[in-house]
Amino acid sequence: METFHCEVPKMSQLLEGLYITILGIVVVFSVLAILAIVMDLIGRTERKLVEKEKKKEVEDKKVEPVKVEKKLDEKKIAIITAAILAYLRGKQPKEVPIKRKPSPNWWLSGLITQMEEVENFNYEIGKW
Repeated sequence: METFHCEVPKMSQLLEGLYITILGIVVVFSVLAILAIVMDLIGRTERKLVEKEKKKEVEDKKVEPVKVEKKLDEKKIAIITAAILAYLRGKQPKEVPIKRKPSPNWWLSGLITQMEEVENFNYEIGKW
């Protein structure tokens, strides 16, 4: 019969594992830091481009002539409002009459229908 023998790791093996762990953590966080810096630089350059476009739009708007809007008189507003109300009055939902069920035992009819469907399904399975 064999006995189970477990070796205790040596101190050099533990230190090597610790170094590898620390190296892995340093690599991961340095890559994350590089990604954060790159994303920040991309955001800054995009903001600068947007600001340049806004400045161009402001300059273009200064050149455009001012438009004068005509105000509607009260008579035209009343005519438009009446037309909208007449249109919406025709769009009101219509009342639908509620029909009575043919039988007070409608649940029994549904149960029988479901049982017939199951029976038909079982017969169809046997055909293959």
